[in-house]
This record gives sequence, structure tokens and C-alpha cells, in this order.
Amino acid sequence: MEIAKVVILSKYADIDGTLDYLIPSDWAVPLGSRVQVFLGNRQVEGIILGKSPTPQVKKLKKLLKFQPLLQPEFVKMVPWLARRAACSLAAVISAMLPPEASGEPQKRWQVDDTVATKSLTPKQALVVDWLAKNPAKLKSEIARALEISMVPINNLIDKGVLVASAAPITVWPQQPVTNLTDAQLNVLENILADTEDLRRGGEFLLHGVTGSGKTEVYIRLVQRVLSQGRQALVLVPEIALTAQLVARFRGAFGEEVTVLHSGLSKSMRAADWQRIARGDVNIVIGTRSAVFAPLSNLGLIVMDEEHEPAYKQEETPRYHARDIALFRGRWHRAAVVLGSATPALESFARAKAGRYTLLTMASRINSQDLVREQLIDMRRELEQGNRDMLSRQLQQELTRTLDRGEQALLFLNRRGVAPTVLCRSCGFRYSCPNCSTALTLHGNGQLKCHHCGASARLALVCPQCGGKYLRELGLGTQKLEARLRAMFPDISICRLDSDTASSATAKERQLHKFYQEGAGILLGTQMIAKGLDFPRVTLVGIVLADLSLGTDFRAAERTFQLVTQAAGRTGRSGRAGYVIIQTYQPEHYSLRYALAGDYLGFYRHEMGQRSASGMPPFSALTRMLVSSAQQQAMLNHVQRISDMVAKSGLELLYSGPAPLERLKGRYRWHFLLRHPGGSKDWQTVEDLRRQIPLDKKCRTVFDNNPHNFM
Repeated sequence: MEIAKVVILSKYADIDGTLDYLIPSDWAVPLGSRVQVFLGNRQVEGIILGKSPTPQVKKLKKLLKFQPLLQPEFVKMVPWLARRAACSLAAVISAMLPPEASGEPQKRWQVDDTVATKSLTPKQALVVDWLAKNPAKLKSEIARALEISMVPINNLIDKGVLVASAAPITVWPQQPVTNLTDAQLNVLENILADTEDLRRGGEFLLHGVTGSGKTEVYIRLVQRVLSQGRQALVLVPEIALTAQLVARFRGAFGEEVTVLHSGLSKSMRAADWQRIARGDVNIVIGTRSAVFAPLSNLGLIVMDEEHEPAYKQEETPRYHARDIALFRGRWHRAAVVLGSATPALESFARAKAGRYTLLTMASRINSQDLVREQLIDMRRELEQGNRDMLSRQLQQELTRTLDRGEQALLFLNRRGVAPTVLCRSCGFRYSCPNCSTALTLHGNGQLKCHHCGASARLALVCPQCGGKYLRELGLGTQKLEARLRAMFPDISICRLDSDTASSATAKERQLHKFYQEGAGILLGTQMIAKGLDFPRVTLVGIVLADLSLGTDFRAAERTFQLVTQAAGRTGRSGRAGYVIIQTYQPEHYSLRYALAGDYLGFYRHEMGQRSASGMPPFSALTRMLVSSAQQQAMLNHVQRISDMVAKSGLELLYSGPAPLERLKGRYRWHFLLRHPGGSKDWQTVEDLRRQIPLDKKCRTVFDNNPHNFM
């Protein structure tokens, strides 16, 4: 008799562990199989994680069906990752499963320029004009944007005026293949030597400044891996902003490349997952979730921009893609290359300790001297009578840049018009009814919550006192865009944030439009500060560099990385570049080191700060977040957990209301625990998690190595 240890998929039940089922004697069922079983009277699905000769109970139900699914490495990974991510086995498995196809993918439509558009009705003409500016849209998006029915859209399709556009129509020009620099050759030779020509595993941190040619090194490594009959996985933080990288790889490898990301339809993702599982493709490029791509013969894993917070999942299971990449590299004896101009402190510390091999490319392919940088103290601007959001120096340089027919990039990590609207008479401010945050002012007097989506309209007078002293406080990308359009009415200005481009395709189109244009300004949030290569950008302005300072212990690191990465977007094609950093805290060390391009100086300074405070990488943290729609129920549950924490042996750094005390109608409390981060410590955290009693009114979430403390 053989017993299957089955994890019931979380969509059917919340069971933290495995259940025993009897395997029919004539079945050869491998671990990792998807099975159908009875749970009570319901027929549900699960995954076999283990087998046993003896059951836990006397009377067992039999497996009904089985289908091999998960590879052995993922079966091995599940319990490891469940402990690492402090969640159930079922939650981990849910991240590994192939996407479920949802029928035929929805088609996107664009105007066929070869078809005559005479004799159109007014509504049909409206559709054609709008799609000419906004191609590749779903029918529902067209109807909603123009406030029309489907009839004129369907008629245009019947006439052949609209044609299906299944994929983005942007075409990024291919960069010519050039000889490698000495630094690139040195990195390549070191990796090949250490891994015996990529035939055995190795872990590398590639610290290469922006513009040093890391992508070409990745391509040469992939070429070597393919020549050995093995496969490659390339991870990027956000697929829409790395379209140029995808174009480079497709130019080198053609149909060998498959792209995986959440912007694709479920049907497309399911089809690509099956192609990968069958071995039809050998190179996968994707975002965080692509780390689970079912490649069975990995020889290389590249994690580009490895420092990016986007690699940490903020929903259950709360994993970091870097940890899984390293696990898979060791399983396959594959080389793992972590690349960044501004590596995470934890990664650089591991390299210094010898856990990774540190490789360096310290200069750009084009001379580093082509870029000059300037720090502007906005306090001085105020003292000298300039109350504008742009310093006088930045205004002058924008004019000069555009007059030369070149491009500028302006970075402001806050969207909307203003983050707060305040009555200067009574102190009233527009606040979200569901969250402990102010409503952000957007265009046309609309106020929005960026957490739950609640909205309101801006009144002419204060809703509380009736006064006429409502004032906008702060600035966002919308307000800056309006200012730029007033300054440069004849110049193309492209704003890129989550308000203007909600999908991966829309973001790529915006970027491609800017790439094709001559003089112009690209304005955006942090999504434009990484992974972009625009040869005509000669000016980068960082409008408010200190927005992220002072939020948590990683704030200085994030600020240094963002400023350094944004500054790296200029001076990349032999043209002289100029970077202007505006700030109200010019003395802050993160900005000073970023201005000097001194990663090592910042690393030493910040590590001194972390060591003195006992923060990572000198320790490990676990965050426990308790939430409930009822405040008293939450407080009662918090008290029960507090007693358990006190007995756990883990150090309690903080217990109190979360910084965002209320979110989407739920009250929130968090605990911050510190420990050395060894295997015994993670087990202690897991034991604590399992001890917490279930409470229907409360939700308790664990986050090991948290990046979000809100």
C-alpha cells in the first residue's frame, strides 16, 4: 500500500499541510502530479508532495485521477519556500502552477492604413481618429473611451477598416554588434573559467555602472549556454521598460526567445508555459513570476537590475525572486549572474564575504567624463524668490537642450497634481474614507486614493467650514506636465506614470514614441529611471530627489539607487550629458554619493549605519501584519499574538499600529521581529506562524525580509 501526501490547492480550501490519499496499486504516480480527490463530498484538485507506506488514518479515499505536472526541483522547493516565505504549502504551489487558459485571447484592434476610410458615419470616423492615436485597444476599451456602443466598432471590423493587433507594433532598432571592451572580456572570461565554460554552477555579482555593456555580456553567455544544448532564464524588473533588452535578445536569437509577464492574457501565458515545458524554446525573458518557468535544463540564470524592489512579491507567497534563482541555479548546476549598477547592500555584502564572485565593470563604453552633474539646493531657490517647481538652472538647461534638437528626461516619483488638498482656514483635508491617507488631486478636479481607488470631486469651497481657502500642497507629475506645456507649447511632452499607461503595452508604446521623436521631454515616475537607452537624451532632471528619504531603514539605499539609475539615462551615445538633482536636503549622504557616482563610498557609509543599528544585512527581520474590519477584534487578536511572541525567543523591535493604520476598510497593526537569520531562526518563525489560532474576523500575514513597511 502506498500513500500520497496531497496538498489541496488553496482555491478549494485553506489547509496548512498535506492530506493522505490511497494510490491505486496499479498506478505509477510521480511526485509533483496534479490529482483529483474527494474533500468531503466535493471533488477538488491537489498536488502530491510526498509518499508514505503508512497512513495517518485507517480509512482512506483513493486518488481519482493524476497528471504529471511539477518538475522534481519544484517539488523539492515547495517546503523550503513555504518556510522562507512564511506561508502554507498550497500558497507556494499556487505561484508555480501554469496559468489557466480563459478561452480565446481578446483581440486588440488598430486601423489598417491600406484600407480606404471614405463614407464613414460620424461615430465610425470618431473610432478611426481615436485609434490612430491609441492603437491596439480592446473593443471594450474603445467603447468606454468614446462612450459609444459596439455597433460602429463591429461595422468597422466587418469593412476591414480595423484589423487585429495581437502584439505590440513597436519595433526597436537593433544595436550593431561591437567588439567587447577589456572589462567585458574580463567578466566573460572569469565567469567561463569559474564555471568550467558554464558546465557547472557558480554565483556572480556583476557590478557594472550604467552604460558599461552588461547586456552584451549576458548575450555572449547565453550564446555559450545554447551551444552546449542548455537553456537560459533572464529576469528583468518590469517587462514594459525593458523592451529594448527583449529586442536585443530577439535580434540575436530570434524565435528561441519567449517572454513571460503578467501583461499577457491568461491564454497567451498558458500557451507559452506549455511551449517552455515541452522544450520548444530555450530562452525565457520575464519578470518576477518567470523565475518559476518550467525550464528543465538550465545552464544560466541572469537577474538584471538585481537591486530592484519589484523582485520582492508583496502578496502571498511573499518570496524574493533572487532566492529562487539561486535555488534553481544550485539544483541545475547553472551559473547565476546578478547584475546591477547599484547592487542591493545584502548582495554586495555577500560578495564581499565570498558567497558570490564579485565582477566589476567600472566605466561606460563611452567615456564617463561625458556626464557632468549638479546638485541644486531648492531652499536657496526659495530664498532668492523662485517659487517654481523647477530651479532656474534646470529651466535654462531644458531650453538649451530643446534648442539643440535633443531630448530631456525629468524624473518625479509622485503622480497626480498634488498629494494633498488642505483648507488653510480650518485645517480640513480631503481624506480617503477607507484608508489612513489623503486623497490625491488629479486633473479636472478629481480626487483619488492610490490604495483603494476611492474618489471624490474637488469642491469650490471647503466642505467643513465653507471657506474659499482650499490649497494644493505638494506636486505630482500632472502638475509638472502642465507647467512644462506652458513653458514649451510647441515641444512634444510625454508623461509616463500609472495614470497614463496602465498596461505593459501602453507603457512600451509611450516609450517607443519618445524614442522615435526628435526634441522632446519624457516626464515620469520611477518606471523611467531604469533600463532605458535613449541616445538623444542629454539632460536628466531629478525634480525632487529626497521624496523617499526618512521612510524606513532602506530609504537612503533606495534614494541612492533611484538617483544613480535616473542619472545613468544620459550621456549614453557619445553625446555630452548633464544631470541636475533638485533637493531640499542637499547635505544628505545618499545624494552626495550619488552625485559623485561613488557606490563603494555609499556602501561603506550605509553599512556603518546598518551595523550600528543592527539592521540587515547584520540581522534578519520578520514583519507580522494583523488586520481586521473591526478594530476591537484586531486588538484582541493582537493581544493573543503578543503573548506568543514574548515566549518565542525572537527579539521584538516594534509592536503598534502600522504606518498606514487603515487600508481598504481594514484596521492594521504590525509586529517587527529581529533575529540572526539562520535556519533555526526561520524555523522558530514558522513555529510561531503555525501557533497563531485562526480567527474569522482577523487576518495575520508574515513577511520575512520585508521591503514594504507600510
